[in-house]
Amino acid sequence: MSQFHFVAYVRPEPQGSTKAFMHKGRPMITSANDKMKPYRHDVTQMALEAMSRLGLQRPIAAFDVPVSMVLEFYFRRPKSVKRADMTVKPDLDKLLRSTLDSLAGIVYVDDSQVVEVSARKHYGVPERVEVSIVC
Repeated sequence: MSQFHFVAYVRPEPQGSTKAFMHKGRPMITSANDKMKPYRHDVTQMALEAMSRLGLQRPIAAFDVPVSMVLEFYFRRPKSVKRADMTVKPDLDKLLRSTLDSLAGIVYVDDSQVVEVSARKHYGVPERVEVSIVC
């Protein structure tokens, strides 16, 4: 059994919905969230750096190995907000989608290997996502 933990110091971004349009007679599909692609890139890079420091090969979970994850998403609390829990957008399921996709091919072969996830949104600084993986 392998365990792996890293922190990506970047504002978590949701996967968002996709939108389709025609360009020069060809259908094009793009994400509705322009910030999602840089977020996924940053999470991927920080996972690779953490794996490199630990001397881990990629992916650490072979194709048939089940993966369990704990994800903690932290967002800056606006000064006007008094509530304790982050009950506003972005949706937790969309944060999961973007983060799990960013780790495919890096930590595990495919995100279909993820069989268990515990996730939570928090207010806190610095903005980040804390990732713990057991496989």
